[in-house]
Amino acid sequence: MATVSVIIPTYNRADLLAQAIDSVLAQTLPAWEIIVADDGSTDNTAQVVAQYGQRVRYVPLPHRAQIGATRNGGLHIATGEFIAFLDSDDLFLPDKLAIQVPILAAQSDIALVYSDGYYFTDDIRRSTGHVMDGLPSPSGNVLPQLLIGNFLAPPTVLVRRRHLDRVGLFREDPDLFGVEDYSLWTRLAAQFPFAFVPGEVAAIRRHPSSMSRNTVTLRKRVLRVLDEFKSLHPPLFRQYNTQFHEGYALSCGAVAAAAVKNGRWLTGLTYTLRGMGHLLHLPGLGIPALRAWRRRSRVRGDSAR
Repeated sequence: MATVSVIIPTYNRADLLAQAIDSVLAQTLPAWEIIVADDGSTDNTAQVVAQYGQRVRYVPLPHRAQIGATRNGGLHIATGEFIAFLDSDDLFLPDKLAIQVPILAAQSDIALVYSDGYYFTDDIRRSTGHVMDGLPSPSGNVLPQLLIGNFLAPPTVLVRRRHLDRVGLFREDPDLFGVEDYSLWTRLAAQFPFAFVPGEVAAIRRHPSSMSRNTVTLRKRVLRVLDEFKSLHPPLFRQYNTQFHEGYALSCGAVAAAAVKNGRWLTGLTYTLRGMGHLLHLPGLGIPALRAWRRRSRVRGDSAR
């Protein structure tokens, strides 16, 4: 049986951490190890983890406020063949590992499997939307779709460790905060196939102050990931030129819309023009892509953004 290391990064979430750990311990297919990587918490996080004894490994780290660095702190001591990531305010559903491990174990070329999950606010029994609502779920070479937009959430994926080591761990640049996972997925997808496995595997908590709601900042960082990927992989940029332009246009449009909504008209105009420049490279001058984005937006709704 393949071994799975579950890495839980945390910072001052002692009130929620036990629920996350319990959701891993409740897996119908047990994990090999649970690692809590603590980004210098000042609450009673250490005491919460200590209650679990040897069932949970605790990694205290200096505070950096970089979730990529915290996840890497757990990865440095992880010993499992497969890696799962669970933020300390989220939960694995009971069959997460039972659904995903057999697929990754049976297909040695696949670097990552992913599934669906749902969002909630306070009551885990009340879904506010699903991770995959309106999004593609490709298998095999997923890079073209991934360049258009990220459809992966860390709690819904399971990664093969040796493939992860080939492309490097999470980037720790402050300029990539909030999109360090997207950077990693693109690097993996550039070299290895992924697989979609149907089923719900995680419950992801939404906070009003969640980074995912800071659209302008987040989308600018997505553009930075695309720029870096373009510079690192010129042949892939040429091969998937259409998908790159669609990804650029999508994020530019999101920045423009959010900026105008917040009264930042100059930023809105700048990114509108930039997005239109990329749309002109798409089939039908980007009109089919715009229609597809509108349909997806209606399906996803505000709660799943």
